Amino acid sequence: MTEELNKTPVIQLRDIKKNFRVGILDLPVLKGIDLSIYKGEMAAITGTSGGGKSTLMNIIGLLDEPSSGAYSFEGKEVIHLNDDELSGIRNKKIGFVFQQFNLLPRLSAAENVAMPLLYRGESIRGSSMIARTFLEKVGIGDRADHNPTELSGGQQQRVAIARALAGNPSIILADEPTGALDTKVGQEIMDLFLRLNKEDGITIVMITHDPRIAAQCEKCFNICDGLVESKSEAVS
Repeated sequence: MTEELNKTPVIQLRDIKKNFRVGILDLPVLKGIDLSIYKGEMAAITGTSGGGKSTLMNIIGLLDEPSSGAYSFEGKEVIHLNDDELSGIRNKKIGFVFQQFNLLPRLSAAENVAMPLLYRGESIRGSSMIARTFLEKVGIGDRADHNPTELSGGQQQRVAIARALAGNPSIILADEPTGALDTKVGQEIMDLFLRLNKEDGITIVMITHDPRIAAQCEKCFNICDGLVESKSEAVS
């Protein structure tokens, strides 16, 4: 279990609430979320459909703003930052992995991984070298020049993970990363996340509906009706 004393969380949410306007009504989705994620941890966010998991992940990823509450990222309050400041944190500090991979079909695996690096100002040659290095790291270096349509679902997800890693983020946010894969391939992707977490110390937060996946994480936050119903931790 990660020692938390005298450490600043990478992610710290305090009394986070989120309402959505429906007609003349404010619909509460998150009703006061408190949670902390520390450097090097691997945490799962679970819960029933409609319970607020995706809304919470969007707030953690700075893709949406809470209605109220406090959110600090690496010790810095981010609630009142402007769009450019939030975009800068997303681009440099957060790597995203999605259930449907979100790869550009006309680009090769290496080009998909390199694209965000080019937007950050990296050279074409440098981006290509970094992309190929991380494709090797996730076990598909030999597929670097293949387009997504030439790759299996598991291989496409590995490309997406390489893309998330290539920018050297402080944290990876994965939204149902095994949800579109069969059980065997899904476990292979989970094994990759576990290796990246344990061997490289990468901080990972994932949404999952699969209790077998959640049980392998160091922490598990279960969201029910807009609140953290329970938090469990792996036994050291």
